[in-house]
Amino acid sequence: MNAVRRSEPVSPPSDAPSHLVGALVAARTETARAYLALARHYRDHSLAVAFPLALEALEAALSAEAPDMTVEVLAGLSFIEVAQGRQEQAFEHLALALDLAHEHGLRHLESQVRNSRAFARLTAGDAVGARRDLLDARALALAAGGRLDVAHTYVNLAYLENVTGQYEEALHQLNLLEEQLPSLPPEEQPSMRLYLLENRAHIYLNLARQARERGRPEAEAEACARVHAAITAIREELRDHPAGLIALLTETHAARLALLEGNPDRAQRHAEAALEHHARLGQQAYLDAHLAMAEVSVARGEPGRAHEHYRAALDSALDQSRHRETQEVLQAIARLHEGQGNLPAALGTYRDALDRAQQALARLAHIEQRHEDLIRELRQARAEATGWQDSVRRAEAQARQDPLTGLLNRRGLQDGLAGLEDTPGPLLLALFDIDDFKSVNDHHSHLTGDAALQAVGARLRALSPPGALLARYGGEEFVLALPVDDPAEAPVLVEALRRGIEAHDWSGLLPGMALTVSAGYILTEGRDEEALRAAFEQADDHLYRAKRAGRNRIYPPVSAAG
Repeated sequence: MNAVRRSEPVSPPSDAPSHLVGALVAARTETARAYLALARHYRDHSLAVAFPLALEALEAALSAEAPDMTVEVLAGLSFIEVAQGRQEQAFEHLALALDLAHEHGLRHLESQVRNSRAFARLTAGDAVGARRDLLDARALALAAGGRLDVAHTYVNLAYLENVTGQYEEALHQLNLLEEQLPSLPPEEQPSMRLYLLENRAHIYLNLARQARERGRPEAEAEACARVHAAITAIREELRDHPAGLIALLTETHAARLALLEGNPDRAQRHAEAALEHHARLGQQAYLDAHLAMAEVSVARGEPGRAHEHYRAALDSALDQSRHRETQEVLQAIARLHEGQGNLPAALGTYRDALDRAQQALARLAHIEQRHEDLIRELRQARAEATGWQDSVRRAEAQARQDPLTGLLNRRGLQDGLAGLEDTPGPLLLALFDIDDFKSVNDHHSHLTGDAALQAVGARLRALSPPGALLARYGGEEFVLALPVDDPAEAPVLVEALRRGIEAHDWSGLLPGMALTVSAGYILTEGRDEEALRAAFEQADDHLYRAKRAGRNRIYPPVSAAG
């Protein structure tokens, strides 16, 4: 699924009255703004709903010829992609947004984009990069005189310092925010005051826990009193300005405060209230309700219930590739196993945490390496484009398309699979690999090899049914993904594609040679990241079986699959 699905809209004639042209541009801008507002609303409820709304906002912003709106949409789209666990796509959209903001001198929007990138970095586990982005965002906002943007950087810096254990610095950022509040637009002050109070409650709660660990009862009592004061102030503010997420987080703070004060019954009531907010909002971004209930369950001697809520939090963190939270939850689960005396399970959980930390580091390194490629691709897109909108569309296409075959690349396939989340029935995943492709390069040339790859891709595309996703997966390997109504259709389709390659006349391109493919396929009901990863691994194993059985065949074979 490409982010931009339509050709450019018809432009008004050059002699069109200026007031009518202005009305058209304004209407398209408002359309983009409305879609973006919808996407922002649904990102805390349903990412599957929010994502296509953000894509619609992007198309409308491009049609409106509004670079500022386009930058805002790209930043909003990246936020949704981070929550979907698609960090690489998010970083690509943020790079595109920064490039566009720089090109058009939109300094205030550069601050917003860097704020968004800081969130993406922190979610991926890169606290150092997140802090660097937030400091840059603050400097840009101060230079542009954007008071609200400055306020947002204070909130985000306070959150970052809090989660990394720098509590005094976090409080300092909130003090700066408090000084800024009276200068903000009146309509923005209530929400920013709620952010201020909620973050302050969270920081003092962490300070109280730290004082408990260090055996400092007076410091603990003072911090707890400040948490009580902040929670009371939040509740008063919420009466006039309801905010579901703030209410949820406040209940989790109250639950943890009650645990510190030795009142597990009160803690459970607050944790249950947090879970009610969690269910009512249908949100995925915050794990706090499940984590608070897990901690309450541990305190009440209910390890089974604690495991249940830790598992719910872990599943959500894994679904969104939130590496920092994943580490925190795994460590909490390991401590729970230790407390139960189950040392083998604790050790296994710690090993899982270490493995996932290494995977996160590798992914971050890949993203950073990709940054230089992005800069080059953006420059190329701008050089070849007829206008800035065209450069955005070209960059989007290049990011999703294999340049040699014109098929989807891995990112394009991933986007396409995300668009199939709500489709019913099983999903066919088939991997095709050209047999003995090395001999093509050895007997002819690499240019001929490239032409052969293009021809195989074109042949597979011509033989694939409408609605199929077809991608070059790397080297001489191709992937087909297609929802099917009848599972019996799957082997028949894969076999037909194999035969289509075998029956093709290759003599013009490869004199004295013929090309064949082997294929492995799988049907999966799951659409989430873990299910798709498992399905790809099984399809790859089936491809290996087809190769070992003699090549130019599929596995499972048609007769066995029925």
